[in-house]
Amino acid sequence: MGKAALAVGVCVLAGTGLALHKSHADGLMARIHHGLVICSPGTGLSMTPGSTGLLHAASTPGMLRLQLATQENGRVVVVPGSNQLSEVLASSRRGHTLLMLDLNDTNPVDVAKLVRNARMRDRVVLVASDHETTEAALRADSSMMVAIPIHSTRDAYTAHRMAGRHPYAAYLSPSATPDLFALVHRDAEAIITENPHSAAFSTSKFFAERPVDIVVTEQPMQLTKALASDS
Repeated sequence: MGKAALAVGVCVLAGTGLALHKSHADGLMARIHHGLVICSPGTGLSMTPGSTGLLHAASTPGMLRLQLATQENGRVVVVPGSNQLSEVLASSRRGHTLLMLDLNDTNPVDVAKLVRNARMRDRVVLVASDHETTEAALRADSSMMVAIPIHSTRDAYTAHRMAGRHPYAAYLSPSATPDLFALVHRDAEAIITENPHSAAFSTSKFFAERPVDIVVTEQPMQLTKALASDS
């Protein structure tokens, strides 16, 4: 009886360890470790009851950027449309999809609570619309990634001081200099930028000269093909 109980205990622990390993493997930092994460606006977001994950108008990239809003009843939803954030988070977890969430006028505390309940803390990036909301997002959860816009060397140092020990992502314009990218790379957990859309140099050269972890683009398939053709 004791051996049987021990065997069951070992199986449960092994299963738990496997689940934890899978969860970490799907996390943002693990994805970044394996290469560039391509993020696309979720304008074609749609869901079906009981679906295994998010459905997208085109092929779904590894990360979706979603716009949030608060309804009159206090529910946080994804716009355009009225999908509740709680349902989208659950669907995203099932579909192993990372999310970049634009807070807009929502309360970061409410959003952070929904993310925690969905066990998605390590799979989201919160994007604030202003300095005040950024500070509120940093206070809302101790480990949830928050994106901080950086346009200059001064911004870089300010962001580092504001974040403290909180993990943050530096959000840079594609027009920022390679030196600024290199500077923020020292302190930020991740670097976000947008597709450069420049004919001055190849896509692969742009990323070769700048440490980028997440790139936001409205044409994920085109960017993927461009990177493949340049390599």
